[in-house]
Amino acid sequence: MEVEGMKKIFRRSVAKRGVRYLSHIGDGDSFTFKDVCEDKPYGINTTIEKVKCVGHVQKRMGTRLRRLKKHMKRKKSADRKIIGGRGV
Repeated sequence: MEVEGMKKIFRRSVAKRGVRYLSHIGDGDSFTFKDVCEDKPYGINTTIEKVKCVGHVQKRMGTRLRRLKKHMKRKKSADRKIIGGRGV
């Protein structure tokens, strides 16, 4: 659904808005970018650049760090410090 929607947006951008989207902002694991590029909405001479969204990266990193903190709670690391304290 998401892929078809993005392809539709790229295809109609020139006729409807008079613009070409030359950058695609998304997370690192989306197939949307690949499919939009293969669709070649602006012809074979126009390339679309992939830009990673910092918000997606930040969200995924934060989730993984919180999960790691919860898993490692009260365990000592190699330097004998406890992970997850109050920052004494």
